[in-house]
Amino acid sequence: MTTGSQGTAARRTSSPLREDKGNFYGIFTMQLSVLFFSTNDVFNKLVGDNLATGQMVLIRGICATVLVFLLCVFFRELKHFAQSFQPTVLIRGLCETLSAICCLIALKNLPLANVSAILLAIPLTTTAAAALLLGEQVGIRRWSAVLIGFIGVLAIVRPGIEGFNFYSIFGLGAVFFAAARDLVTRQIPKGSSLWIVTLATMIVSTLGGGVMTLAEGWFSGFDTAWLAPNSKNLLFLLAAGSFLTLGQYFIAIAMQNGEVSVVSSFRYISMPIALTYGYLIWGEVPDALTWFGILLILASGIYTIFRERKVARLKREGKREGDPDALVAAETGHE
Repeated sequence: MTTGSQGTAARRTSSPLREDKGNFYGIFTMQLSVLFFSTNDVFNKLVGDNLATGQMVLIRGICATVLVFLLCVFFRELKHFAQSFQPTVLIRGLCETLSAICCLIALKNLPLANVSAILLAIPLTTTAAAALLLGEQVGIRRWSAVLIGFIGVLAIVRPGIEGFNFYSIFGLGAVFFAAARDLVTRQIPKGSSLWIVTLATMIVSTLGGGVMTLAEGWFSGFDTAWLAPNSKNLLFLLAAGSFLTLGQYFIAIAMQNGEVSVVSSFRYISMPIALTYGYLIWGEVPDALTWFGILLILASGIYTIFRERKVARLKREGKREGDPDALVAAETGHE
């Protein structure tokens, strides 16, 4: 991302005149955040078991915090630092931290495919929460697109029932706190600097990593909770922290533009991205069922984009009231 575009984005996000730019802008920034989060996961995987989990979270958090702080200085956003003490900003950081901790506990005690399946229920959770708590109109077509995308995810990860146990509760906790984070992000005042929101999130997350490191040291001994990192691991964690920073920044934008139920459904694109990285870096070749799952995810996304374009056109023509599904149904004659 170029310096010019960052500067423009930073100035806009700190302006009290910032407006909701609609579903397409939210979808675009969600795609960016998913790409950056997936790249962050790649660097975490490259570190592997060379460092303890809490130690990785802590070091990565420190790198991300320093980076965001420098960006805030460069874009002159520190004058808005008092915004980091807004209740919604602090709650967002806490939700992000708790989601990460729950996810890490689940990953240590469940198969990766099972954890992935649980976490990719986030779009379903946020869609339901948006309908119940934010009053968004979520019709049968939008629910169908979300569910088809979720089926595509299940076709890829194929979780085994035998792999679920007590620790599945922590996976569900990660889903709950991630969905809560996104809904809280929606409530952050529109005039807030999203660089400051990102900085606050990274600070809270780093503190959470420190607490986790201390807890691991207390229960298993500090000789296993803190391992000496080499230069390569530090470089990987610096890269992970950089992409985590960008992911947090763009997901904050995504959750403040468009409808949560629409924008959140595009998290499913993380699976094709992860599979691409797996093929390019580790030589993992998808099988036929995996390709079927990818096609379902892409079909869900393409349908959602097509539907939102039609709804936007109908609204421009003056049909501004009512359920978006009803608008499309009336236009196509399939009420």
